[in-house]
Amino acid sequence: MASLGTVLVGFNSTATNIALDSIRQSFVGATAADVGWGIAGYMIGTAAFLPLAGRLADRIGRKLIFQSGLLLFAVSAVLSAVAPTVWTLNLARVLQAIGGAAILPASLSLVLPLFPESRRTSAVGMWSAAGPLAAGIAPGLSALLLGTVGWRFLYFVSAPLAVLMFVVAWRLLTELPPPEVKHRLDVTGATAGTIGLAALVTAIMQGGRVWGWTSPVTLVVVAVGAGAFAWFVANSLRHPEPLLNLHLLRGRGVWVTQLANFLVGISSQSIWLIWPLFMFNFWGYSEFQVGFGVTVGPIVAGASTVFFSRLGERWNAIALCRTGAAIQVIAIGWQVVRLGTEADYFREMAPTIALFGLGWGMCVPLLNSVALAWVDDSYFGEISGLFNTLRYAASAIGIAGLFALLKEEAGSITYYQRGLAFFLVSAIVAFVSLWIPIGRPDRSRR
Repeated sequence: MASLGTVLVGFNSTATNIALDSIRQSFVGATAADVGWGIAGYMIGTAAFLPLAGRLADRIGRKLIFQSGLLLFAVSAVLSAVAPTVWTLNLARVLQAIGGAAILPASLSLVLPLFPESRRTSAVGMWSAAGPLAAGIAPGLSALLLGTVGWRFLYFVSAPLAVLMFVVAWRLLTELPPPEVKHRLDVTGATAGTIGLAALVTAIMQGGRVWGWTSPVTLVVVAVGAGAFAWFVANSLRHPEPLLNLHLLRGRGVWVTQLANFLVGISSQSIWLIWPLFMFNFWGYSEFQVGFGVTVGPIVAGASTVFFSRLGERWNAIALCRTGAAIQVIAIGWQVVRLGTEADYFREMAPTIALFGLGWGMCVPLLNSVALAWVDDSYFGEISGLFNTLRYAASAIGIAGLFALLKEEAGSITYYQRGLAFFLVSAIVAFVSLWIPIGRPDRSRR
């Protein structure tokens, strides 16, 4: 049931990638970047609310937060399906992101304490595999729905599924007793973090496309974002129970994995936008061809996640993470060299997509397992929330960077070359960050 919640959230985070052009055409005057705000807003909303949701799950009940997230997800799915304008759709997507943010950390923290410590790497791997599974289902299913009933049903289909999961969770899942609460919830930190991330993404997307990087408006928005992040950090340092527990970052295994997770996350979600756009606009592929063309990557990612998560229990998990990050660098580099003007899916697109999925499955889920090994069971919800917060925040930044390049013609090879170069740089930096030594967890501080 916990993994099904991840499937639901993962499906809705990638299904729009195939529907981007159909959504744009259904709203008069809407641009691809306008629709892109819905994708970025989904990532921002998820990233902003994840740590608060993880904290709430640990404080007032993981099952309660999980079920509340499912209900909100269902309502927002209906609102997305009936949205009369592109901006009401984008707002509904932000609401859906908040519901998804409640589902993610609560789902893992509900079941992880039920596993012995020796099996938790596999448990995290199975839970993490649900995301690529959903991403693998989304393109093909999106293509079929778009060709038959349209993009609105693509959103609506999540509503009955969320309601069904709510009923099953109510009957099957068991609530664990929350720890004793002594301090107020850090609402200030949640507010500051949300403002900071939203301002940063706005500055990247609008600064690159509309305002100009050095315009007064862009500089003001950047200043607001920087001030909000400074406020967030200062508040976290003085709050008795902050949204971001800086004490957890004392463990080198925690902060190194979180850094690598953020850097990998810049390309992990947003690169799935550039591939459909390229096949649509440059190779002239149909929605059906694009949908099934990108499916190979998530399928490989899901399979490799399950396999390498089990292998990580016996082998050096951080070495596997490094290998996975290296494979992602090779995958993107291959496409930078090979991408051409004539359609050649099996030599130019399929190897990149498959290798990228393989690298993701070797790296990202194991990073979460390494981070969890450095903390006590009582912090599982908080660590999982932090891990996914950084992943979605990085995704929002990656998507903003990609759409900032949309001032170029989508039919120009330069647009895709710049996007791929951006992702290649972030992948290389992520690989380098994983070579920071972490040692072994200090059990005396747990």
